[in-house]
Amino acid sequence: MSLRDGASDTSGPSRGEGASPPAAADTQETDSVGGGAAGRPGEGDRYMRKYVCTVCDWVYDPAKGDPDGGIEAGTAFEDLPEDWVCPECAVGKDLFEPLDE
Repeated sequence: MSLRDGASDTSGPSRGEGASPPAAADTQETDSVGGGAAGRPGEGDRYMRKYVCTVCDWVYDPAKGDPDGGIEAGTAFEDLPEDWVCPECAVGKDLFEPLDE
């Protein structure tokens, strides 16, 4: 009986206290991340992927951006302006595909 009482007292509050804050933290993280995916595991990779032009094979690398086109390094392909065009052949974003590396 003393083990049962001790186990209940020890595991009940510590697990309950331990479980509640992470659940609240998980909810807060989800809420804060809801507008963007940068904080989610694996999501950052999706947004910083390289894309290749299907017409001329020019590769957009978000780490480099497109300085000649006014695009700063660190700009994800998804964040490029809708009117952005390939610097090599002038086709639009719709003719780019994710590059499988």
